[in-house]
Amino acid sequence: MKGKCRKCKNKISVQYPLVEFITSALIVITYLQFSWGWEFVAKTILCLLLIAIFFIDLKHKIIPDVITLPGIALGLFFSFFVKSPSVVNSFVGILVGGVLFYLSAVLGELLFKKESMGGGDIKLALMLGAFLGWQKILLVFLLSAVLGTIVGTAALFFSKDVKETRMIPFGPFLALGSVLAIFLGDMLISTYIKTFF
Repeated sequence: MKGKCRKCKNKISVQYPLVEFITSALIVITYLQFSWGWEFVAKTILCLLLIAIFFIDLKHKIIPDVITLPGIALGLFFSFFVKSPSVVNSFVGILVGGVLFYLSAVLGELLFKKESMGGGDIKLALMLGAFLGWQKILLVFLLSAVLGTIVGTAALFFSKDVKETRMIPFGPFLALGSVLAIFLGDMLISTYIKTFF
């Protein structure tokens, strides 16, 4: 009662009901978009992994290997049963995601003289490439960069502690970009192709 645990009387963090709400909402949205089948199962599992990664990285500044490494295998497994990505597209997605994010990490370190992207982000990119394919991992990279820039700029503007803004992890933005790619990716890619080609 009153936001406290009935047994231990400790205050319940707002994170718990928030996670439950987001999880329920994403499962419903996934079902409405993909209906029942392998596509629904694959995208639901990916959403659940992304929710965990979002909150863990936001709080602890780490993306656990125990999530991303099995996630790579799961993404490949589902590619045998879903319409998109195909098995080949999933393999190429892993390659593109890994190379793209590794090069970004190297370039960021050269430019800023410090680690700009951790190994956890790179492993997450491998997992996303397996689940989404190479086209959508490129889209995720773009979306997460835009979201990160917007939030980072706002944080610099409103925060008094500049060091604090530099500690914002990139994982949550990758998670948000991935969710957008899951549900809007085909439309965004199609719109881009029609507009520029």
